[in-house]
Amino acid sequence: MPSYEETLQITTDVLVKHVELDRPIKPTDHIQNDLGLDSLGVMEVVADIEDRFQVSIPTEQLDGLATVEDVARVLMKLKV
Repeated sequence: MPSYEETLQITTDVLVKHVELDRPIKPTDHIQNDLGLDSLGVMEVVADIEDRFQVSIPTEQLDGLATVEDVARVLMKLKV
């Protein structure tokens, strides 16, 4: 199981494929406000992350995923 730091890095790597920024993605970046993803973009990222980590993020937890680090934290809980 990847560490939190590895999970955060993998999550960031997935996000890089979906956004165009002039700077690195930070853990505190808001997925929609800072990275510019719309709701469809967020769902595409979630699908890619679920595939990459071989997990299914429950629908009720999706509302709490605002920042990059929120995603990594949920993934760590799901991998336990």
